Amino acid sequence: MSTVSKSGENADASYEIRADTAENTLYLEFSGTLTGDEMELAADETIEAAESLTDGFRIINDISEFTPPSPEAAKPIKEAQMRLQEMGVGDVVRIIADETSTVTENAFQRRSRQAGYEGKTATTVAEAEQKLE
Repeated sequence: MSTVSKSGENADASYEIRADTAENTLYLEFSGTLTGDEMELAADETIEAAESLTDGFRIINDISEFTPPSPEAAKPIKEAQMRLQEMGVGDVVRIIADETSTVTENAFQRRSRQAGYEGKTATTVAEAEQKLE
């Protein structure tokens, strides 16, 4: 397992990326509002972590505390989603909460469809892991 965790420029912004090679699952967690540069770095680290996984790898992406990024910050998300599709991503589950912005949730879903895959939703990591079984 490799973990990358950074704090954003904003006090409430952070992300964590963890590749679990035993489960062939990429765990992503984003919170707060990340800048364009921070999203670019997170996208690059996501791809780097995914490279340690095999074809058909799964993603659990916790966006329950993520706030809508600026259009500039959203570009690396779309590019990473397209690259993950090219790398052979299998199932994807997004963790959302009642407080999760509908804009954020819809944007992730729209971009994943454009990249060629669908994402499911869950409210906890445990529920997301069950949806992957």
